[in-house]
Amino acid sequence: MTGKLKKKESSGRIYLLKEITERRTKQGKPYLALILGTAEEEIEGRIWDMELKSLPGLASGDPVKASGTSSVYRERTQLIIDGIEKITHGVDPRQLYPSSAIPENRLREEFSQRVSGLEEPLLRALFREMERESSLMEAFFIAPAAVTMHHARIGGLAEHSLAVCRFAEAVADIHTWLNRDLLNAGCLLHDIGKIREYELAGDFRFSLEGKLLGHIILGVEMVREWINSVPGFPNRLAMDLLHIILSHHGELEYGSPKVPSTPEALVIHYADDLDAKMDMVKTANADPDAVEAYVRGMRRSFLFNRDEIRAPESEVAEDAQPGTHSRDEDDQGKLF
Repeated sequence: MTGKLKKKESSGRIYLLKEITERRTKQGKPYLALILGTAEEEIEGRIWDMELKSLPGLASGDPVKASGTSSVYRERTQLIIDGIEKITHGVDPRQLYPSSAIPENRLREEFSQRVSGLEEPLLRALFREMERESSLMEAFFIAPAAVTMHHARIGGLAEHSLAVCRFAEAVADIHTWLNRDLLNAGCLLHDIGKIREYELAGDFRFSLEGKLLGHIILGVEMVREWINSVPGFPNRLAMDLLHIILSHHGELEYGSPKVPSTPEALVIHYADDLDAKMDMVKTANADPDAVEAYVRGMRRSFLFNRDEIRAPESEVAEDAQPGTHSRDEDDQGKLF
């Protein structure tokens, strides 16, 4: 069952157990307080007259199936649980975590089109090395692009990487001298290390590799391995591609080991930064009635114009309609 839990609904659903703690009522009776998550919402759970030791093996981060009856307590949805069990296999993470609004098949299709559209055969060969690792490809289309700030959702990494491709492509339509193959490959791979940097464990969180190495170093390591598997891969092309990964954060103080020193690396840095910031603004703009929202990742508020800008028909001058000339145009030869 999907969708938000309704008041007085009695059913069993799959949840992500985000938190479980033992508490006591004013009368001293034990009960368990839970925080349960789905892709759509986070709710509180209660198991009355129960101690934590009665549920061995159940811990934060576990997928669980919980049944009970929902209610509203202090304006928050609460599930009074009468049964709960851990699920050990067969759970689609899209049931438990926020997911990209773009279907996975569309993300996969665009990824494949961009790879097959590369003119440099050795770059296509590099991606074939990547695609041979089926578990890695599965992870690419599931991984988030961040823990909290931007594209923090299932499929967020693929969604973000492809959006960066489109931004870079728009720049290349103006600056036609740029290397489009290098732009596309660099955009698709600039954040590839995030596959190993993050893990799904109760929430989006950093893996041990992510904490100690980070996605830039991990990405360079992964791409260098694929490059070494392609016979005859040009040394300069390899350096250009690895430089994009190393420099995409743009500034040393933002964790970038190198600043962008090739035109393609510069474009990808700004495309990456712009797409991330636009996603933060869009996420903060979730309330369709709000005219202002604070974007935590940028530490400032943004204003939104909710008015429809449309001139009333009575204000549209007849002499300003297509195919006619205004008085100003007749008198002065141009419009201001």
